[in-house]
Amino acid sequence: MLHVSNSCIQCTGVIPYTMYIFKQPGIGGEVRWHQDATFFDSDPITVTTFWFALEDATVDNGCLWAEPGGHRGPLRERFLRDGDRITMEKLDSTPWPDASTAVPLEAKAGTLVCFHGLLPHYSAPNRSPVSRHAFTLHATDGRAVYSPRNWIQRQDDFPVRSFGPTA
Repeated sequence: MLHVSNSCIQCTGVIPYTMYIFKQPGIGGEVRWHQDATFFDSDPITVTTFWFALEDATVDNGCLWAEPGGHRGPLRERFLRDGDRITMEKLDSTPWPDASTAVPLEAKAGTLVCFHGLLPHYSAPNRSPVSRHAFTLHATDGRAVYSPRNWIQRQDDFPVRSFGPTA
């Protein structure tokens, strides 16, 4: 069953969002420290990320870095969209990891990296001569309340559809 209102979107099943990420050789940019729940806010927090390495991901070509155990910490920021206006709301002053606590998540092509939406992670710039492509699937439990102020929203005439059973 899908319920849409001005204040939230609720449905049963899983709400999926996909992204293709490509870091071109020598110019692939850095993605700063963040938590995916910042952009896929729900109550309760349910987003899980499935990150598929389409090519080898190494320290040299900008692999993911993560904070071990960081998924047990608080949500630090919340992305807010109000029409075309976007802001980042600071929720917690816990510092982002640094070189002493972060670990690289090098992955061979074909590897799946799966993590909770509260896990702090980032990817370094690609300064190598080799590209680093990945595909991500962000899945949110459709029973949770998905914020109407999230990064990705659908228009009223194109509502969220879930993979789950419908009534």
